Amino acid sequence: MHSSAEKHNVQAPADAWQTYKRLLIYVRPLWLIFVISFVGFAIYGAGQALSAKWLEMVVDTVQRNDYDKRWFLAAAVMGIFILRGVGAFIGNYCIAYVGREVIHSLRTDVFERLLLLPSGFYSHHSSGELLAKLTFNVEELTGAVTNAVKVLFREGLTVVGLLGYMFYLNWKLTLIFIAAGPLIGLVVSMAAKRMRKLSRRIQKSVGDITESASESIKGYQVVRIFGGAEAERERFEQASLHNKRQFMKLVVTQSLNTPIIQLLVALALSALLFLAMQPDVMGSMSTGGFVAFLTAAGMITKPLRLLTDVTSIVQKGIAAAESLFEVLDEPVEQDRGSRTLERIGDIEFRDLCFAYPGTDKQGLNNISL
Repeated sequence: MHSSAEKHNVQAPADAWQTYKRLLIYVRPLWLIFVISFVGFAIYGAGQALSAKWLEMVVDTVQRNDYDKRWFLAAAVMGIFILRGVGAFIGNYCIAYVGREVIHSLRTDVFERLLLLPSGFYSHHSSGELLAKLTFNVEELTGAVTNAVKVLFREGLTVVGLLGYMFYLNWKLTLIFIAAGPLIGLVVSMAAKRMRKLSRRIQKSVGDITESASESIKGYQVVRIFGGAEAERERFEQASLHNKRQFMKLVVTQSLNTPIIQLLVALALSALLFLAMQPDVMGSMSTGGFVAFLTAAGMITKPLRLLTDVTSIVQKGIAAAESLFEVLDEPVEQDRGSRTLERIGDIEFRDLCFAYPGTDKQGLNNISL
């Protein structure tokens, strides 16, 4: 049995980036707020880089016994934290607003399309599955639109700011540190494919759970009259168990992804520390610059870890978006009527034939009433 949704899915681009770009179309009317959130996270990222610069100034000041700068350093640390706080608030609020607007628009679009779809579509999709799309799948999408973009901007700009400062201090050491980049990218790419596949299975299993519960609740009288409580209990339990297994597989992938990334970063840090002790690599760096460089390298590990976590959020969102776009791509019921009846008299059917979509056998064959 092949529904028209499946046919559309074959024709649609399979590339995850195409799905994500289509999702971002909903952001276009909100571009100004989106830009403001980007500016807010850029301020936050600059604050992180300034923190490393402040530490360099403190170490150099103490080493030179130049304590007259203590008022400036004390005021500077307050200013840096205020700057970071303001940037984080602006970025978080604006991106959350954009995310909820996108979810609202997409949810209403899907619901409006459901109102216009033909009966053949509903014969191939249970009410539980469609309700899961409007509830669970849409909320999974929230993460891709809101949380993923927030982390991508905030932590991504933080990494850019810290790397820029590290290049400014010592470009040789920075190149050693970023040598682990290709390996990190490979691990993230492999994990992303598996997480998207598991996310699709989880969303389908949620639809199975909703379908089982919905039919049992709506048809509770039939279930009790025919003694079907045990069968329905077993059916629901199996659907829930399948959901649990798929979710735990996703957890295993996520849990292995993060420590592997951290290990690669730790290897880069250890190589960095070892090579930094060589005079020709150190160059003319001051003690404060050296301490600030190591501090910045250590500060990068947290945003890098959070950036790798974005992969799972995005893959869940892409899998959810694919299921919603399947509904939006369904052709609506065509109204081919050309006559307006002013008066309804006797209704007569002559040689009526009907076959369900996707089947060759006719349900009605030359019926006249």
